[in-house]
Amino acid sequence: MLKVDYHDAVFVVGALDETLILRGMRYHPIDIENSVMRAHKRIAECAVFTWTNLLVVVAELDGPETEALDLVALITNTVLEEHHLIVGIVVIADPGTVPINSRGEKQRMHLRDGFLADQLDPIYVAYNM
Repeated sequence: MLKVDYHDAVFVVGALDETLILRGMRYHPIDIENSVMRAHKRIAECAVFTWTNLLVVVAELDGPETEALDLVALITNTVLEEHHLIVGIVVIADPGTVPINSRGEKQRMHLRDGFLADQLDPIYVAYNM
């Protein structure tokens, strides 16, 4: 008989109130954001949030705007491969679009509000629906 030993350690990876619930699973935004940052060297910063059960990724492009369309497929594929999630909306924006407070924390809800109010002035928006 196979004996399974359970470990009693607790791992805290982030604040519970910042998590995203997608398809019945709980995700920490920083995990998805780190994957997006690794997708391409021209991604300067990124943030994720949800909108009507869709995952929205806002990525800042630090390079020529001609590369914006290339990032959409890279971001979509990276998130799908590493987290098994479909990105509903990819927003490619200029550097400085993701608001950061004085402590260096991303202000995802301010970004979400700006997106919903059509205030981001993005380079490119892809709706993967």
